[in-house]
Amino acid sequence: MRARLIGLVVVAGIALAGCATGAPFRKIETIPSGKAVIYIYRPSALGPAVQYDVKRGDTVITTMKAQGYYPYITDPGEVELWAETESKASVTLDVKPGEVYFVKAGIGMGFFVGRPRLQVVPREEGEKEIAECCKFVESEASK
Repeated sequence: MRARLIGLVVVAGIALAGCATGAPFRKIETIPSGKAVIYIYRPSALGPAVQYDVKRGDTVITTMKAQGYYPYITDPGEVELWAETESKASVTLDVKPGEVYFVKAGIGMGFFVGRPRLQVVPREEGEKEIAECCKFVESEASK
C-alpha cells in the first residue's frame, strides 16, 4: 500500500512538472501608450510533458506549458506568432494600439510528439479560459 502511494506521488510530481507555476491570472490594467497586449495561453492540463516555444519571427516570445499564460506587449501592426514541433502552427493578428487579444495554445496528436495548436479566440472566451491559468515565471518565459 505504501509503495503504491509513493508511486502515485511520483507520477503526480512528474505530470505537474510540465505545468506553469506562477501567479494566477491578472489582467494588465494599463496598456502602455501605443502598444497592445496579446495574451498567449494554454488552458488544458493535457500533455504537460509537451512544451513548445511561441515565436515572432526568429524571436522566442515564451515557452508554452500546460495551464499557463504570457502577456505579450507589442507594437501595433501585423503580428504573426508561430510554434513548431513535428509540425508548424501559426496565427496572424492585425494588432491595434490599446487593444487586447487572446491566442489559445494547445496540443494535437502527433506521430512522435504532440503538435502545437494556436488559435485566435474572442475576448470573452479568452477571459473565461485564462482565469484558470498561471503566469509563466521568469525562468519559464523567454527573455
